[in-house]
Amino acid sequence: MPDGWSRSLDAEQLADRRSDIDFSIPLPALPRIAPLLARAEGGAQGKASFAREQSLAVVDLTVDAQLTLTCQRCMRPMPWPVASRARIALVGDVDAADAVAPEFETVIAPGGRITVGELVEEELLLALPVVALHARPESCGVLLADGPEEETQKPFAGLADLLKRGP
Repeated sequence: MPDGWSRSLDAEQLADRRSDIDFSIPLPALPRIAPLLARAEGGAQGKASFAREQSLAVVDLTVDAQLTLTCQRCMRPMPWPVASRARIALVGDVDAADAVAPEFETVIAPGGRITVGELVEEELLLALPVVALHARPESCGVLLADGPEEETQKPFAGLADLLKRGP
């Protein structure tokens, strides 16, 4: 099933059956990820393993992807590897989410239904940096000055003297 990741699935049934779903999702097909990419290419691969724990439908999710983001220092594309592992409790509403143990991430699955694509998209969003920057400024072609900083300009430094003189 090539696009099985986009079908709405019954989380409770998957958990009861202890289902495993291998996926490969094109990144441009994820609506909240696609606009953040410098290049609309690549994919996310991994596995979603469903089980039941503490009477909850739980997913052990593994996601590996290579995103291409725009460095905010040099405005050029930069690779952003993602290797994410998460334990997710699927709940039906906000009230049920409050009761989930802290070792789980919580995702609300309205009506007990979820798509693997939604889970993957959420994990990728969590893996994104707040500001995308090359790890080393030299990668941008930016050289940081080793010498003393430039003198700070103080445009109102002489204002006090002018006010003291009066008219």
